[in-house]
Amino acid sequence: MALTLQNIYPGPRLKADRVTLFLQLIRAVNRAVKMSQHFALGLVIAMGCASATAAPTADEMIQSTVNQLISELRERRAELEADHGALYALVEELVIPKIALNKVARLILGSHWKTASEEQRERFTMGFKNLLMRTYATAMFEYTGDQELRFGEVTLRAEGRIAVVPTEVVLPAQTPVPVDYYCLLTADGLWQIYDIQVDGISLIISFRNQYGEYIDANGLDALIESLEEKMAENL
Repeated sequence: MALTLQNIYPGPRLKADRVTLFLQLIRAVNRAVKMSQHFALGLVIAMGCASATAAPTADEMIQSTVNQLISELRERRAELEADHGALYALVEELVIPKIALNKVARLILGSHWKTASEEQRERFTMGFKNLLMRTYATAMFEYTGDQELRFGEVTLRAEGRIAVVPTEVVLPAQTPVPVDYYCLLTADGLWQIYDIQVDGISLIISFRNQYGEYIDANGLDALIESLEEKMAENL
């Protein structure tokens, strides 16, 4: 089955324009960051040699991750297009560790997280992780190198534990789209993304609103099962 937005998104969805903007963002990020000095840093991190190098800042983390993906896509495009398992494994290796999954899951479920069982929490987190992984995978092949991602000045909050990385996605013949990455500093001194705001719209809040309505009408188990069923269809 071909990977499409309709195939990977479960019943409760972001509104079409928000999903489109989200995927445009992912595509633009894949296209935007040209090979630079951060690519070398990204390779060092990926090879597990970061102990001798200062931990990257939040913006360096984002740039190095994208650069690694671009490099892999250029070298392995035919293989990854033919083997979705290899594609998902690549995204899981390079992208998923850069996302604060547990925090994202808690923020999306909101009050429903407090009443959820441990099993429900684990299943939802895994289901949403797979959703993100496949969403990113579908967008990777849009990379053409004809767009630009401009980084602004990083703002630190909460005594340096939160970083807001402002960027602008510059699309050909279109008004630049402001995209802000909200990153959390882990106990290990590494940065992870926990929210993305596209033109002022938070993806966390958008998912929370959409999923919250679905849970209120159908229950948390129904949402989890919807996520799991959609993922199984694309294996």
